[in-house]
Amino acid sequence: MSGQLVRKFRWFWDDADHKIENWLQQMAREGLHLSRIRCLRTVFEFKRGEPKDVTYRTDFLLTRPDPDYLLLFQDAGWEHVDDLLGWHYWRAPTGTGRPPEIFTDVPSQIRKYQRLLGLFAVAWTPLAIIVPLKGKDALLQSQLSLGLLVGTSAVTLYAVARLLLRIRTLKAQAPP
Repeated sequence: MSGQLVRKFRWFWDDADHKIENWLQQMAREGLHLSRIRCLRTVFEFKRGEPKDVTYRTDFLLTRPDPDYLLLFQDAGWEHVDDLLGWHYWRAPTGTGRPPEIFTDVPSQIRKYQRLLGLFAVAWTPLAIIVPLKGKDALLQSQLSLGLLVGTSAVTLYAVARLLLRIRTLKAQAPP
């Protein structure tokens, strides 16, 4: 049935945008075409249709995109599918040869990951202010608060480490 809505749950780390893009491309080859992303980028909604060879790319922005940003991609043949939490999902038909890229140079790719690191810094700023004001004793009184703080910190530090490693790998690949 064409146009049928299909939901798939999938979770990816922020530095694994290439894995998301490959997975979405595979879904399109199976006739599932991305229409919307929900729930912290874990629920992907697809419309069932004819299998197609489509290239997907993602970008991350800390602010709302200006019209020039959207127009630049659209003029280059990209369709804006959806955006959520700063992530923008683009698609274009795959041509012959190498798939199209939205970032043609390594410094642009690195800036995307640096914007993500900036988001983590902004998100943790309130915590850096609240903990000294409330005092560690207030946090330690509640096991739930302490557990959430430790768990969230561990996941965040792991995500930041992955982003830093991705940036380092890209820098190593950059031509001198």
